[in-house]
Amino acid sequence: MNSHSKRSAFAAIGSGVVGGLQWRLLLLWILISLLPTMVVALPLWSTLDALLGHSVHAEVWAKHFDGLMFGDVFIALGRDNPWLGMAFVAGLILTLAISPFLTGMAVAGGRAGRALGFGGLLQGGAVEYGRMLRLLLLALIPYALFGLVAKAASSFADDKVDAALLPATADMYTYSALAVALLFFVIAQSVVESARAQFVADIGLRSAFRALGRGFMQFVRRPFATVMVYLTITLIGTALVVLIAAWRGNATAAGSGLVVAFLIVQLGVVVIAWMRTARLLALAGIAAVNPAHRRRRTDFAPAL
Repeated sequence: MNSHSKRSAFAAIGSGVVGGLQWRLLLLWILISLLPTMVVALPLWSTLDALLGHSVHAEVWAKHFDGLMFGDVFIALGRDNPWLGMAFVAGLILTLAISPFLTGMAVAGGRAGRALGFGGLLQGGAVEYGRMLRLLLLALIPYALFGLVAKAASSFADDKVDAALLPATADMYTYSALAVALLFFVIAQSVVESARAQFVADIGLRSAFRALGRGFMQFVRRPFATVMVYLTITLIGTALVVLIAAWRGNATAAGSGLVVAFLIVQLGVVVIAWMRTARLLALAGIAAVNPAHRRRRTDFAPAL
């Protein structure tokens, strides 16, 4: 008798889409994500105020995008503010540091099988932090393989382009190399996300290396379902983020509009948090794990 259960990709997507709508998790995601944002935004805001705050055109620039002004400011920021680059580096490092915690909260919520309270999510993020951090480092392996494949495809295409007699032939090789690189990027992403999902699917799993191996085997066993789940939720989330970005671009960040613009940005953060959580839960739904190991109802993640 088969001890593993299989679930259709459509059912997993539906379950993930609904399961990602956890308002406490989304709120915590916003609040925690504000930390690296503030590290970058406060120095940048101060610098922009010094550059533009005393200009007679400041109010007009705040209401409407000016390409010439943007170009001048971009050059000024790079020339006269080397310490601002340090703020961006610090923000990037802090973002990478909190990423395992955010993923850990989503894993804890998925393991519980229901919406957790704030305490359960925070404890779950802390408990899962080490495993998610190790998995983040191990994810460099599939990304490195993707880089090698993309480099090889690009080199092959360059050789063929140099030897091509027709522009159409050269374009074909260029686009083919791009398609190969994109395909392997999606595969690498699917494997890494499937590896994270293994911690949701199997409450007894502790090893990040084993999780990565299971994520790879999930792709090998069910390649179309894995890629379909990943792409469907990713495309939905990306489309929503693009719409929100367009909305933000047309919003006036001056006066009371500043609050509206800030809320629009946070709505984009909510969509990203939902997308990552839904993707994690959906991929966990198609993981081939013994049902006895799948989930238990608890407000907290399993102890270390």
